[in-house]
Amino acid sequence: MKSFFLKPLYSVVNFISILYNEIGNIISQKGRDSMKKFLTATDKKIEEFIAKHSDIVLSSSIHVLADEIGVSSSSISKYIKKIGFRSYSRFKVNLAQQNSQSIDEQIDKDDSIKTIQSKLIKTVTRSYEMTVELIDDDTLDRVIDLLKNANRIYTFGVGASGLVCSDIYFKLSRIGKNIVYHTDSHIQLASLSSATEKDLVIGVSYSANTREVTAAFDIAKKRGIPTVSITAQGNNNLDSLSTYCLKVPRHEKSIRSAAITSRNDSLFLVDLLYLGLLQKDESRENDILESSYKLTHELRK
Repeated sequence: MKSFFLKPLYSVVNFISILYNEIGNIISQKGRDSMKKFLTATDKKIEEFIAKHSDIVLSSSIHVLADEIGVSSSSISKYIKKIGFRSYSRFKVNLAQQNSQSIDEQIDKDDSIKTIQSKLIKTVTRSYEMTVELIDDDTLDRVIDLLKNANRIYTFGVGASGLVCSDIYFKLSRIGKNIVYHTDSHIQLASLSSATEKDLVIGVSYSANTREVTAAFDIAKKRGIPTVSITAQGNNNLDSLSTYCLKVPRHEKSIRSAAITSRNDSLFLVDLLYLGLLQKDESRENDILESSYKLTHELRK
């Protein structure tokens, strides 16, 4: 971090704003609250609108929201940064998480199956939208390039995350990728013995604390093997071991009936990577897909 104290303090507000930009989203709610004493009249107008109309904020771009409030989009951007967020999209994700409940919490014992269906669709749809808000396009492109160029791809995940790994295996093997995935975590970890820096390790863990995944990433880092993690939003131990991190919203509790939105969001990211990979080398991948279809179609005759 820059040595701010060696420079003139133009104003308390400027100093705090710079500090907030330095630490980005890693900031306490207490710190955000302390910023409110420096809000301008325009800032307070924005804040009041957001407090009363969070549903409009979540469904609006920054330009549409500016028109709704009657301020400029740059005023909203400045307000968002003042209260500790790097961007409007990150602020929206945070707002959505504050206002959201897990599907478990939404279901009442007297709900009909039709009501449960409606609640589930709404929750899953909003979770997808939050996942999109978290995507960094440059990171996604770099991960797709790693998938395209890797000699061999290893995937790690257990439980619901293991289902995501199975989907990665299924999709990538269909287009001729050399991919390794074993449901037995010990066998999978042992398979890394022949891995090189020309390979790729993918780990899926919503908690980011799954020992089977962190152990694989620790080995990969020591060997200089690129790694890609799919985890819940927020900083965690897996981030420091990852070459690239792909995030999904964090709104499921540790104790839950099942991984629903976290699994769906992770599968959504896998679909994005797969489609992006197909686009990178469309002719070759289509030839392999056609060959794969012919081979499996023979079984149906």
